[in-house]
Amino acid sequence: MNWETLNWFGVSCWLLAAVLPWAVAAIVGLAAPDLVRRVHPATATWSLTLVALGVATATAIGAGAAAVALLRPLLWEAPLPDGYGLHTPGRVAVVLLVGLPLLAAAAAVVPVAWSAVRDLLAAKDTWGRARPVDGVLIVDDPDPEAYAVPGRPGLVVMHTGLLEVLAPGEQEVVLAHERSHLRRRHYAHVLLVRVTTWLNPLLRPLVASVTEQVERWADEDAAREVGDRTVAARAIAKAALARSAVRSGRSPVVRRTPQPVLRATTGDATARATALMTPPLPAGRPLLALVIVLALALPIHSGWGARAVESLYRSACAQISEQVRPDDGR
Repeated sequence: MNWETLNWFGVSCWLLAAVLPWAVAAIVGLAAPDLVRRVHPATATWSLTLVALGVATATAIGAGAAAVALLRPLLWEAPLPDGYGLHTPGRVAVVLLVGLPLLAAAAAVVPVAWSAVRDLLAAKDTWGRARPVDGVLIVDDPDPEAYAVPGRPGLVVMHTGLLEVLAPGEQEVVLAHERSHLRRRHYAHVLLVRVTTWLNPLLRPLVASVTEQVERWADEDAAREVGDRTVAARAIAKAALARSAVRSGRSPVVRRTPQPVLRATTGDATARATALMTPPLPAGRPLLALVIVLALALPIHSGWGARAVESLYRSACAQISEQVRPDDGR
């Protein structure tokens, strides 16, 4: 294999490994939010999470392949210096292909994890001495709020301001909604998608989409638990309207309340209530199966491209060694 062929093959592998995940991320970011609204929110949530993880993993692997390709002029065309020893181009390629994706993943996790831990510590500091009943804490606060605080065990916080505007049956809807967030671990889906946006910013539209879908998923769970979709729709609409009415004049107590991961009163209340007034959407298992295939295929494809670049490095290393060996024998 001559140098021209090596160069062409290296560039091709780099393009496949590094560029394709960004192209897929752009398509997913544009199309996925609308596409997942056609299936059950549980399927939508898992689909968004899996495709985001697959694209982000492929992006990280591609970053390693790109680093190897960009360092090609330095490592391929320069003669091996004396004492180069174990630091051959092939080993440098392996370090880059493995180390850069790991560093990228760590850099993505740290800011999101810090934000989540900070919120949980704030919640613990605020509610740590409270004594909830059956995992529910009623707070004397006029702001109409209800939210889930993840943890072991998790905690549902409901303000008296919200209880005052809801009928007993509607209160059960909100409570079931928040318990669904804790039981299904919806916060994990949101945090994972947020992590992927640090690896590939083109996935950022999926954060709002997965947040919307976990709220819809909790709505569906609440409607099924109370057995009346009309009551569930009315509760969601009234809670959102009550919060909107006081949004401009929050009390000092509310400003000290830690930022929750998920609230029953957020999102497009009109769309959520309208969805509850219609029959549940189909499960959409074919879409989930397609997403699983895509989530697995992308990292494998990028890994293949990265492996091809690394193999190319080893071939180049062998050729350089053969050229240097006669000089060493003189």
